[in-house]
Amino acid sequence: MTLKGRPDVRGIGIARAADGYQLQVNMSRDPGSDLPGAVDGVDVRVRVVGAIRASA
Repeated sequence: MTLKGRPDVRGIGIARAADGYQLQVNMSRDPGSDLPGAVDGVDVRVRVVGAIRASA
């Protein structure tokens, strides 16, 4: 899985899961089946967050 250079990726982090932790990928739109469900045994959670704008 490569996320580098994808314009629809808004952020990548670690999130709590029921049984530990998971990789969370924030996207501007639904990637469909373009991302795997797990990487090296770690579940991947995709969150569609839309556009990110600066606020004061």
